[in-house]
Amino acid sequence: MESSDVERMRLKKQQQKARRREKRAAKQKAAEEAVHISEELRRVRMCWPELSKRTLKTFRAVGGFGPMNDLSNGDWEQLGRDIANCSQLETLDLGDVNVGVGNSMDEKLVSFFRGWTRSTSIRSISLRCEELSVEGVRSMVPLLHSTSTLQLLNLDNSNIQSEGFNILFRALRNSPICSLECKGCDIDSIEIGDDFPRNLQQLWIDDNNINADGCREVAKLLQGGDATLLTLSLSNNRIGDDGVEILASVLQNNTSLKYLDLARNRTSVEGNVKLLKLVSDISCIRATLQTNCALHTIYVDEDAEEIQDCIDYANSFTCNREKVINTQLHSMRRADLCRLQGIEERSNDAFYGDFDPLHLPEILALVGRTHGLAELHVALKSSIVTLFSTVDRVKCLEQEMAYHQARIASLQAQIGAIKRAEGNVEEVGNDPSNKRRRI
Repeated sequence: MESSDVERMRLKKQQQKARRREKRAAKQKAAEEAVHISEELRRVRMCWPELSKRTLKTFRAVGGFGPMNDLSNGDWEQLGRDIANCSQLETLDLGDVNVGVGNSMDEKLVSFFRGWTRSTSIRSISLRCEELSVEGVRSMVPLLHSTSTLQLLNLDNSNIQSEGFNILFRALRNSPICSLECKGCDIDSIEIGDDFPRNLQQLWIDDNNINADGCREVAKLLQGGDATLLTLSLSNNRIGDDGVEILASVLQNNTSLKYLDLARNRTSVEGNVKLLKLVSDISCIRATLQTNCALHTIYVDEDAEEIQDCIDYANSFTCNREKVINTQLHSMRRADLCRLQGIEERSNDAFYGDFDPLHLPEILALVGRTHGLAELHVALKSSIVTLFSTVDRVKCLEQEMAYHQARIASLQAQIGAIKRAEGNVEEVGNDPSNKRRRI
C-alpha cells in the first residue's frame, strides 16, 4: 500500500472520531439543558409540542394563560430561543398574558428578546400588556432590525409612552411593516423624521394625548406622491382645531388615505367644518371638483351629527362630478351646505346664470333625471331667462326685417300694378278716336 493511501485513511479516521466527539458533546449539552429546564417551561412545551419540533406556525397565549404565569427570566429567554428556532412561525400573540409576580414585564421581555433576536418568517406580533414600557421596546429592536417579513405589530394598551413609540418607529424604518397599532399607550409627542416605514399602510394611535404638534409629524406620512398610508386613526386625542387644519391641508393633495378617524378630539364646529370642506366644498363648482375624492370614511366628533351626515353623503360618491350633480345641482342640499360652511347662499337665479346658456338644456335634463320634477321646476324657473338668451336675437331681427322687406316689396309691386292699371284706363278715356261724333 502506498504511503498516500495510508495517509488518506488516517485522516478519514480522524474526521470520523471528531464527528463522534461532536455528537456526544451535543447530546451531553442537550441533556444538561433538559435538566435545567423548569417544570413551568416543560408545561409550556407540552402545550405547544411544535416548539420542540420547530414546526410551530402560531404561538398564541392570551387571557392569563396559566403555564406562562410562573416562568422565570431564564425560562423566558429559553422560550425566545425556542421561538427563534421555529423557521415557520408567522404569528406571535401574547395578548394580555399575565407574566407572573416578581420581576417586571420589561425584565421578562428583555430576557425573551435576548433569546429571540432573528426571524425569517414572522408576520404578526401582538404584545398587549400595560406593563410593557420603554425598556421592553428597546429589547425588541434587534429582532425588528433583523426581520424582513413583519407585517403587523400591535402594542395596544401598553405603557411605551412617547419615547418608546419613537424608538419603535425608528427601528421599523427599513421594515416592510404595513400595520402599527399603539392605542392607549400614553403617547403625547411623535417624532417621525425623514426615515420612516415606507410601506406603512395603517397607523392606529387612538386614546393617547397627541396634540397639533404630533399631527404636524404625522402629516409627513401623507405628503408626496409616494405616500402609502391608507388608514389613520387618531380618535380620543387632543389635536384640536389646529391639528385638524394641519391634516386637512395636507390631505388636499393626498390620494392614498381612505380612512380617517378624528372623533373625540376637542374640536369645535369650525374644526369639523374644515373636514367637511375637505370632501365637499360648496363655495363654487370648481371648488367641489377639486375636493378630496380618495377618502371614503371620515369620523368627526359625535355631537356634530349633521356635519357627519354631510361628510358621509359626500364620501358615498366615487368621483367629484357625482358630488357636483348631487350637491350643487340640488337646491336644498346646496342651501344646507352653504349654511354649515358659513358661505352666503346665492339665489337660484344667480347660480344658474353662471352656466353657459348652450349647456343649460343638458344640465336641466340632468337635474330632471337625478332629482325629479320638483328640482327640475326650480331649475327651469331660475334659468328661463338665461335659457332664452340662447336664441340669436340679431338673426331673428334680420329674418324679421327680411320678411317685412319682402312683404313691402310685394305690396309695392301690387301698388305699382294697380297704378299702372289705373293709368291705362285714363289714357283710353282721353283718346279722341274713342269719342262718338254728334249728328
